[in-house]
Amino acid sequence: MTFLAPPPRGQITASALAGEVVFFAVGCASCRRSTLRTGANPVPALHKVTFHPFSHFLLHDVGSLGDGVTQNQATGALMRTAPLWGLRKLTTYLHDGRATTLDQAILTHDGQGKKARDRYAGLPGWKKGRVSEFAVARLGVGLRA
Repeated sequence: MTFLAPPPRGQITASALAGEVVFFAVGCASCRRSTLRTGANPVPALHKVTFHPFSHFLLHDVGSLGDGVTQNQATGALMRTAPLWGLRKLTTYLHDGRATTLDQAILTHDGQGKKARDRYAGLPGWKKGRVSEFAVARLGVGLRA
């Protein structure tokens, strides 16, 4: 798993770039960092490499999205921020599969993601569509109607 490449990105269109602006503007990037850099590593392929997982892999209070499982310091409302890349391989979203569309997944966010969710919910439909185009192009999301 360590040496698997990230999934390929789609075509970056003007609409996708506009969607990325909306993604950042509503606050999604506070938990979904677009760019990270690895630290020192004896394996050259992993040494100080810049990558784009759209995550920072930290624990967040997800409120009602929590799974109720306590593991070490992670209580049932704390979950690791999973990367967004490669979502097109999934048939459902969120850790428990309760969302069948990207829009549902965003609108289900709670806890620390509630403010970004509320800002997204207040967007006109065409701006939400731009976020979807960004997701398809940059994150490898395969959206379903």
